[in-house]
Amino acid sequence: MLVIFKNPLRLLILCLGLIFSVLAIADEQEGEDSLVDEIHDDWSKWVLETANQVDGFFSNSQASQIDQQTRLRIFVRVRYDGNEGTKLSPGIRARISLPRTENRLKLILGDDEDEGRIDDLDDNQQNISLQVRGRRESALKQVRFDLGIRRRDGSYQPYVRARQSKTFKTGGPWLPRLTNSFYYFSKSKFEFRGQADFDLLINSDYFFRPSTVLRWYENNSSECDDGWCLDQYFSLYEKLQRSKSEAIAYDFEIFLRDKPEFTLYDAILKVRYRRMTQKKWLFWELEPAVHFPSEYDHDPTFRFTVRLEGLFGYNTTVNINENFMPVKPPWDATDQSTD
Repeated sequence: MLVIFKNPLRLLILCLGLIFSVLAIADEQEGEDSLVDEIHDDWSKWVLETANQVDGFFSNSQASQIDQQTRLRIFVRVRYDGNEGTKLSPGIRARISLPRTENRLKLILGDDEDEGRIDDLDDNQQNISLQVRGRRESALKQVRFDLGIRRRDGSYQPYVRARQSKTFKTGGPWLPRLTNSFYYFSKSKFEFRGQADFDLLINSDYFFRPSTVLRWYENNSSECDDGWCLDQYFSLYEKLQRSKSEAIAYDFEIFLRDKPEFTLYDAILKVRYRRMTQKKWLFWELEPAVHFPSEYDHDPTFRFTVRLEGLFGYNTTVNINENFMPVKPPWDATDQSTD
């Protein structure tokens, strides 16, 4: 397993240089791969070969190359904050496919996509977990089990998690979805994370999603003073003219903390704009924002974030909406036109 940690670090360093250089390199001839694309393809093959080696650790059976669906998301984020200054945060997120286990296991590196928007990249890049799914169709198959190592309360701790998600069809304009996650850490003990999403398709151009996240920690002094956290998100997504190559969202976020009663920790007004580059595997994102942190007396503070991200491995064509809004935009059901 030590090789797993070393190789992604090497990959991260090389790919970050590749991502920066791609902005200054154009294709030499139409119809031919550029040098950057050739390097990207070589590294994608290396990712798949390495994933197959990891897969062989869990099973002696043979697996077809087409079964291997590992993808790495390599990104770098630069953020300027009026109070904190400028910070560079590179990162890696990976779901390593293990097809020889009949898709019952997945190895996760980096932050957890199931937990929505995660802002603390430094700690989350140190996570590693193994997802376990049931083989048979049953009620338990809807429950996802994870075990691994996460950074909690200033130390690395083994943990287990059970996660269940259910979408309710109401027949009305709103589509509610409820997700519950229960954790047990070796030192921080029990944690709970509940999330309620309410999706509303306003018309063929706008989609609205309010989300409420409630968290509880039994013994984690770095979060909520060992109590409850309540996060409220309001996101309005607008369909742009080139919706397959760009996306935009308008957000209002409220963060409450139990100290010992609920108080306003921060509030954020921001816009997220994401756009593809000329490379099908690379995109960038801009996020201007104003927030009101409690540690600075809720004074309005300007914040600006730039993010560049590339895909490596299996199916490296970017879906511009992935980890941004529903992968299949809701308005596609009412508008079948192409753009």
